[in-house]
Amino acid sequence: MKYHFFIFHFLIIFSFHNIFPGEIEIPKPTEEIDPHAHHRKESKEQSHHHELRADQIAPAGLMFPHVHRKGSWVLDFRYMGMQMSGLLNGSKSMGTYEALWFPQFDPSVSMPSGSLLTGGPNIPQTSANGYRYMSVPKSMLMESYMTSAMYGISDDTMIMFMVPVVKNQMMMETSNFDSSAMKSGGVGDISFSAAHRILKRNDHEFFLNFGISLPTGSIDERDWMPMMGNQKVPYNMQPGTGTINYLPGIAYSGKSDRFSWGLGANANLRSSKNQNQYRFGNIYELNSWIAYSIFSWTSISIRVQAVYWDNIKGQDGSLDPKMDPQNDPNRQGGNRTDSLVGMNFLLEEKIRFGFEVGKPFHQHLNGPQLAMQTMFNVFVRYDLN
Repeated sequence: MKYHFFIFHFLIIFSFHNIFPGEIEIPKPTEEIDPHAHHRKESKEQSHHHELRADQIAPAGLMFPHVHRKGSWVLDFRYMGMQMSGLLNGSKSMGTYEALWFPQFDPSVSMPSGSLLTGGPNIPQTSANGYRYMSVPKSMLMESYMTSAMYGISDDTMIMFMVPVVKNQMMMETSNFDSSAMKSGGVGDISFSAAHRILKRNDHEFFLNFGISLPTGSIDERDWMPMMGNQKVPYNMQPGTGTINYLPGIAYSGKSDRFSWGLGANANLRSSKNQNQYRFGNIYELNSWIAYSIFSWTSISIRVQAVYWDNIKGQDGSLDPKMDPQNDPNRQGGNRTDSLVGMNFLLEEKIRFGFEVGKPFHQHLNGPQLAMQTMFNVFVRYDLN
């Protein structure tokens, strides 16, 4: 995590140095005054301000606030894929058979406070409710296909409607050495959001954004599982959350002749428990990125993101936490820091395309949980005006 904050600190200093430049200037030798220099400079700045650049859009893995002209429509199509494999318990790697055969303990069982010697009301337990899992995950591919429509209410305010389609595939290993695939998918939770530019100074912009997602995705998907038959898939395989979620965020972006950069913080806050008597943990995300414009139609970017997510609150009574660690609400949280590189392309005035690939360089999971290995993001954006 410390590397992430170093990068944030550098970008903040770099950004505000450009916003609030020093007023003391070193005297320069007297030069001949060009009476038309001011007009040429003004024309150049106006041209630069309206210039179309590939890096005007944030890297592919970010739905970063971006204002549109009043009355304009934009369609955005995105793919996000995450490949996971191997188990982590905290930051320590855990083998598949180690997770299957090593005794686990129920974290919801607390030790009594009394004892036989003190005469307390409870007799101390000699066992902390040990058990062994019947199956554990080996690998997983999570894919999201998102279609968004954006509209400019004004030159400073944009609204967006997004429909995600989720597809999950997982390989499982059982205690009797069988392997099998498990799948789920469907429409996820649709969302409505708005972004407003609260401040613009030269080439620096600050945004506030807020959204809400509705429980349109299923939380009752089922599939065949080894040793258990047709069962409900675990929490992380369900396309939806079953709850209304709030999506606040704040963002800053800046640019110069060749560089652009940004900082952002977002959250996904769950409102209450769903009909199955649980709610997913809140998610908090920080992002920093910097891009370099190779040509006006091509840019390359580097991004660092830190994500923290809580355990599940409550429990689905049909998911036995002793069968599979993914069914345990107390083994769902964690944090991760990722580094990603990407490219954006301005194909023509109305069409943009970009991709991004990355890997985590730190992750700590309330495991055993599947560890993130790679991420791949793609977007295509079309201006309807």
